[in-house]
Amino acid sequence: MKTLLHVLTGVLALCCATDTFAQQAIPNGSFENWARRGPTEAPTGWITTDDIAGVQLGGPLPVSTNTVVKSTDRRGGSFAARLQTQNFLGQVVVPGILLLGSRLNIDDDFPGGIPYTSRPARLQLYYKLSSAAATADSALVRMALTRTVNGNLQVIGSAVQVLAPQASYTLLDVPLTYLLPIVPDTLRMLITSGSVKTPTAGTLLFIDDISLTGTVQAAKNPALEAALNVYPNPSPNGEFQLSSVAQPAVATAPYTISDAAGHVVRTAPAAPLRMATGRPVELRGLPAGVYLLQLQTPEGPLMRKLLLP
Repeated sequence: MKTLLHVLTGVLALCCATDTFAQQAIPNGSFENWARRGPTEAPTGWITTDDIAGVQLGGPLPVSTNTVVKSTDRRGGSFAARLQTQNFLGQVVVPGILLLGSRLNIDDDFPGGIPYTSRPARLQLYYKLSSAAATADSALVRMALTRTVNGNLQVIGSAVQVLAPQASYTLLDVPLTYLLPIVPDTLRMLITSGSVKTPTAGTLLFIDDISLTGTVQAAKNPALEAALNVYPNPSPNGEFQLSSVAQPAVATAPYTISDAAGHVVRTAPAAPLRMATGRPVELRGLPAGVYLLQLQTPEGPLMRKLLLP
């Protein structure tokens, strides 16, 4: 139990770390989809307290902490997520925790996350929160848009809100604060029924209908934009060349290429700087359409549309 408490404390430590589209749904943000994992059901696309403990202990828990359960007490649809701080086996008080995503690395600065390349303006969700200790326990929602640049995790934008007690479902509407004028690659979200070191058993938090709204435009770096030349574009045979004579590290940076549906169709590591005068990129054999080239340059991400007529 000391190990479990240590892991959960580490995850909760991130709660206090510094840090033309309309409404965008979070995958399973309405908590309609659940599947059995270990001894109980868990929301699809979300990591729970049980998952966190299972990773550290090397396998699923033999019994659930019952800190995250499916509830018919919902704001809309059929279900909501109920997070409840519990006294687990009479040995440790464990808060309910939800992390967006399906891959958990407890060594990450902010575990979990899903691929994401937009810059929304606001986070919205519906919640209700009760218990005599709800205020002191500091139930919390934290979201971060991040990007990994040269192996370093950078926070692009974030939102943090400690939740006030509410007897009925209430809209939480929080603006995002942007720190960098670039596009993220990952969306991370944490929801917990208690973010303090020693929460109180019995605090109860219901969450439903999470979404993101609005758009904040990413500022462009004019010098970086001007450094890259792509030719021919459109390309009749799917063969392109990248050139950046003045800034060789731009055309030779690692890249990914995605189709219109967001599926990655090509990736490449950094190329030798000698290729900056004409680095080949080929999309031969792919259907006609618009593809998005994303270069991870030392000055930040750079994007270009590649056209196949």
